Amino acid sequence: MEFLSQKKILVISPESWSHIPVSKHHYTKVLAQNGNQVFFLNPPSKKNEVKEDSAHPGVWVVDYVAIPGVNRLPSFLRDLINRYQIHQLKKQCNTSFDVVWSFDAFRFQNLNLFKAKVSLYHAVDVHVSALEMELASTANIILSVSQKILDRYSFTNKILKKINHGLGSHFFQNLPTTELPSAPLHVGYVGNLDNWCIDIPTLLEIVDTHPSVHFTFIGPYKTDSILAKALQTKAHCTLLGRVPTEKLPMLFQQFHFFVMCYKGDEVDVNSNHHKILEYLTTGKPVVMNYTDEYNDKRDIVIMSDRNQQLPALFQEVCTNFNFYTTNDLVEKRKVFAFSNSYQQHVGTIDQLMVHFLASAND
Repeated sequence: MEFLSQKKILVISPESWSHIPVSKHHYTKVLAQNGNQVFFLNPPSKKNEVKEDSAHPGVWVVDYVAIPGVNRLPSFLRDLINRYQIHQLKKQCNTSFDVVWSFDAFRFQNLNLFKAKVSLYHAVDVHVSALEMELASTANIILSVSQKILDRYSFTNKILKKINHGLGSHFFQNLPTTELPSAPLHVGYVGNLDNWCIDIPTLLEIVDTHPSVHFTFIGPYKTDSILAKALQTKAHCTLLGRVPTEKLPMLFQQFHFFVMCYKGDEVDVNSNHHKILEYLTTGKPVVMNYTDEYNDKRDIVIMSDRNQQLPALFQEVCTNFNFYTTNDLVEKRKVFAFSNSYQQHVGTIDQLMVHFLASAND
């Protein structure tokens, strides 16, 4: 690393450190492993505390009490209050920050107030908010998991860079076997079964028209969930509920292929999905709704243009399974997936910071 080493980094996260690990957590761990001191700022709470995570040396978890109602104020008043809040945070952490890396569109929109050497806004989700645009306009570098999202910030003169989702280290530590399971076909699905994006009619059509295929659904659901209640009545469906992400690589070995069935026409929402990378680590086929970031990767995924095509595509893979699982295709999927480690992404982002600092000093 040319810049991202021995630095004090503040990561502003909308999810707490105790949350199921997502991108913010993975980036934080890699940054700490690379010799940085990383302060992970939890959402506001009822206490002020800075505590090092004993399991991850170099990661300091920061809890703080926020001043309520700040986002309802005009920007000049918001800046005044946030300047004070930032001063208190620096005092609490006993340091200033070299880098501020924000994943949260709804806190500290004026990143200039931190007076860091480099500031980043990392847009993982779509937010239709003037507050987010204020944040983007004060970041030095804007990152996003899809070009569709990144194009929303083309009004700025900032460094814009698409960085794909990343794979957690447990996928590298539990490499899948090359053997396919025996018949009958077994299909996996991972995700919250209460997600509003799921195309329930299409997914149930796929399940109902393939009674000889066993389906396993991994992910949380409520007892009154429309989809979960329907699936539980079907003998060829198993619902595992929430499963620790570290167990996914082993569970994936039992599946022949995977299905994803969101409302594919919602291209802003469905511009990229983290689970696709995880599926592809197995080298197995993924039958999926239209996802903008994979429009040019139809050699490694089986993707519909409209959800009405999904049942036929699913049947096509069932009928011609051997065609979709040749050694060349399996290897191609794995190579793509494993080229997206968080360590590799941090290296790319490090180069963006070096470029920014060089241009800033010209």
